[in-house]
Amino acid sequence: MKLARALLLAVLEDLVASRGRDGGTWLRQNTRNHADIAVFAAAFAGTSRSVGRGALGLTPAEVNELRAVGLTWPLDRWALDDLARAALLLRVGEVLEQPGIEAVVERRYRDGDAREKQAILRALPLLPRPERFLAFGVDAARSGIPPLFEAIACENPYPAAHFPPLNFNHLVMQALVTGAALERVLGLGARVTPDLVRMANDWASERRAAGRSVPADIDYITEAARVVAA
Repeated sequence: MKLARALLLAVLEDLVASRGRDGGTWLRQNTRNHADIAVFAAAFAGTSRSVGRGALGLTPAEVNELRAVGLTWPLDRWALDDLARAALLLRVGEVLEQPGIEAVVERRYRDGDAREKQAILRALPLLPRPERFLAFGVDAARSGIPPLFEAIACENPYPAAHFPPLNFNHLVMQALVTGAALERVLGLGARVTPDLVRMANDWASERRAAGRSVPADIDYITEAARVVAA
């Protein structure tokens, strides 16, 4: 389903407002008043203080509302400040020209704290022409920083949609190494290749030879390969 970004922005604003009047007022003020990049940067950096970091706890009705405007993947691990920062990024995508939004996202990813980077990674699929931001996703997958790795690798459709095979395979192997459940890697089944199967089997063989355990869900890769081949 295609994203309806203007409608999605309104839904995100309402969700934040429903979890605290002050946070909702703050967000609406800032999504209507930051064509100025400096204003956006200050708002983005201060989001956690302004709306909080609580879990979303979306209701089934809210999940359906998000699906209706194109956000169809799980937000179970998102916090309230992730949602508010996604709204700010959507607004920037509306008001800035292409080079401008790339510069803004790059600056916040480079200079922001871990929560800002995490929010950007989670929001990548929502941005216009998201393939422009591939370098951020690949960087996070390689970073070795658990919150950033999970933000890009888990419950995020971006890697399956945009990562080249080599980078996607590396992400899957990193999930195995770090213990992230493969079912959290969205779209994995459609991206399984013989190279990924070989890499997973070689890694599993090395661990078994060393007397170490192998995650049970590694079989998901070989099973997915059989489905694709059929």
